[in-house]
Parts: sequence; C-alpha cells; structure tokens
Amino acid sequence: MRIVVAGAGKLGETLCIDLANEGHDILLIEKDGEIIQYLMERSDISGITGSCVDYDVQMEADVPNSDLFIAVTGNDEINLLSAILADRLGAKYTVAGVNSIEYGAHMSFWRQAFGISRIINPKFETAKEIVNNINSPSSISVESFASGRVYMHEVMIESNSQLIGMQLSDFRKQFSSLIVCAVLRGDEVYIPHGSFILEEGDIIQITGLTKDLNAFYTTLGKINKKIENILIIGGGEITDYLCSIFMKQKNNAKITVIEKNHDVAWRLAAEFPDITILEGDGTRYNVLNDINFDTYDAIVALTGIDEENIMVGLRADKAGIPKIISKVNRTEILPIIKDNRKQTIITPKRIVSDYLIRLARAYENALGSKIEALYRIFDNKAEILEFMINKESKIINTPLRDLELKKDILIVFILRQNEIIFPTGNDMILPDDHIVIFSQEKNFNDIDDILIDKLG
Repeated sequence: MRIVVAGAGKLGETLCIDLANEGHDILLIEKDGEIIQYLMERSDISGITGSCVDYDVQMEADVPNSDLFIAVTGNDEINLLSAILADRLGAKYTVAGVNSIEYGAHMSFWRQAFGISRIINPKFETAKEIVNNINSPSSISVESFASGRVYMHEVMIESNSQLIGMQLSDFRKQFSSLIVCAVLRGDEVYIPHGSFILEEGDIIQITGLTKDLNAFYTTLGKINKKIENILIIGGGEITDYLCSIFMKQKNNAKITVIEKNHDVAWRLAAEFPDITILEGDGTRYNVLNDINFDTYDAIVALTGIDEENIMVGLRADKAGIPKIISKVNRTEILPIIKDNRKQTIITPKRIVSDYLIRLARAYENALGSKIEALYRIFDNKAEILEFMINKESKIINTPLRDLELKKDILIVFILRQNEIIFPTGNDMILPDDHIVIFSQEKNFNDIDDILIDKLG
C-alpha cells in the first residue's frame, strides 16, 4: 500500500519505520533534508524535502494516487490543512494528528467539517491509556477488548508469589476462568502449554473477566483496591486530558497535580477547581518529600524529560507506591529500566503507531475480517489482535482442534453477541464473532492469515 507521511518528529519517525517494516511503500514529506536522509538510511522509505501544505510538493509526492495520507507534524493547523489538501487531490484516506484541547474536544465535528477521514489526538489517546492502567492497580499494563468487556493484564511473578513452580495445568485448575496467553522469560516469549512451569521474574499476559481477575489478585495476596489518591507530576496537555477524564468519571479519587511553571499551574487551578494544583518542581526529591509523596496510591510522571520521569518512577518504587506510570518518548533509553517492571511505561508515539498500523491493515484488507484492535507487547516481540469475522472466512464452522494453525498462535477468546467464550478444541468460530488472538508472527491483515498456507 502506498502511504505518504507528513512530518518526521517523534511520531512521524516511528510511523515511517513501523509502516515500512509492514511492507508498505512509504514516502516522507519533511522540511529538514538531513532528517529524511537519516530515516532513509534506517529504513526502506523515500522522501521529499518541502512543506506538506504546498500543492506542488504534494503533487510531486504523488498524493493523488496514495492510499493513505498521514499528517503528524508538530503543528495542528498544518496537519489539518495538509490533510484537507490531500483529500481534495484524491488521496483515498486521510489522517490528521492534533494535540490541542480545542480540536480534541470535538474531533467528530472537525472531521466532518474538513472532510478528513480520521483525526487522531495522540495526547488524548495517551491519557486514556493512563486511565486504563490506573483502573488496574496490580498489573504492569492493561489492554481492553470487546468494547471493554474483557481485559488482558501484564503481571510480573514476584519473589514471594505462590505461582512460582506452578504448572499451567494446575493454574487452570485453581483459576479456571483465566487464561495465561503468553510468558516473557528473559528475552524469550512463550505460548505456554499445560506442562509449562512458571518461574520468578516471568512476565505473564493473563486474560479474563474483571471479576475473575480481581479474585486472582486477591488469592495472590494483592489487594486490587481502587486507587484513591493520585499524584500527577507535570501539567502539560496530557495532564489536561487526564484531569478532564477523571472529572467526568466522578470516581471520587483525590487528584493532585504539581507543575513548576507558574502560569500553567494557575491555569490548571482555574480550569479544575476540584483538583489540587501545586506549584513546584515535582522531580526534586525535597519537593516530593515536602508533599509526602509516599502516601499516594499512584504516581504519574508526565514531565517533558524522559530521564526525569524514569527517576521519579524509581523513587516511587523505592517508596513502595503501588502504581507507577512514567511517560517515555525515547524508547532507546528503556533498557535503563528493563529489569524494573514495576513501572508502567507509556510511550505516546507507540500508542498512536499501533492505532495507525491497525488502521492501515484494516484498510488494506477492507473486504476481509476487520481488525478491531492491535497491541504490540513484550518490546514488540508479539502482537495481540482482535478481529471481526465475516462470512467468507476460512476458519468458520470448523472445530478449533481441526484448524491447521501456524506456529505460536493462540485463539484467546471469542465474543459472540453478549457471550464471552474462552474456547476449547470443540468450539467453532461463527460469522460476526469477534475473536482475539495472540501471535508471535506479525503483519497479519486478515484472520485467515493464522492458517498454514498449504500452497506455500
């Protein structure tokens, strides 16, 4: 598929590399020729130096014949204008990234008004991801499927866990309604079978209904109690969205924001009178001690400096704070905390890249089984995908035990109308089902891709 990406900032760079790795034909429009050259050396893309709102530049980029145009410069108005121009020139599908609160609050209206296929707000999507994780205090990370009816949690087996030495067959006897989908042990990913034995330090992906997951945590001695006292460090736009979501949820959590910029702190205080806003540098140890930060249930580090967010997270871990969320944009520094899985790392460009990759796969396979959700996990070693099954699929009306699946594929669950089915070999997939799969193989566009290609 031919894709034009406008802008090579943090998100644009990630998109170019990820989409090129998916096998798409990528052309980058960017004003800085050195950045284009750098990305061309790293990945199989082409580039044009110029402005994405320039008619002649878009024509040179052959935008009229592109399948997908994605504008992700650092300027909302440029993204919107370039996407409008691309739409008028004939691009089949257009996407504009916006971060401003003014646009973010009414994206459906702006999308229809401008004739843009999709408007995505990276900071709002990041805020939603943070809220999902705060709502699951005992897990490292959490993903939702089937419109929030089923969740998948990432959990580390700690040194005092009763799961150490347990076979998966015994796990299923004790927690019959839960499924361990995958295990990360060191750098290796496993889809475990009944004889698999869990070890200290394993990172497991576990799925089930919310009530069953809560019972699982209780059995392990982890009180999965609701987080009631949250400290947010940094008062940027993500914090704006977070505060808005918390206020709308009315979950009675006490929210405190600490921001060192005087004007930003006062603006937040005026906008959110029910939230405690403090002026100060929340990355300084003495400031954190002054506000008794070890009394909080959750710390969310959202400063503009990755290293400071990581250090805040490490201090919070040392203080025994149950839930720690740190925003990190530069994924190359993540090895610093590779062995500290108690921090939930949120990377905005990865969240949006996953979303747009799902969009590209769904668009490319418009007539097949639609991809509803896609998450890359375990440092991009595996994928979790949700598909909606159409009546032409090759996998329908056949018992799962008779399907010839590729290696390292697990069908996690089936959603049939309002029923969640954790399948056995006797179950069958039917048209209009939603199914979630775990796969170590990547680039699946259609559910039929999980079958062994007998012609190959």
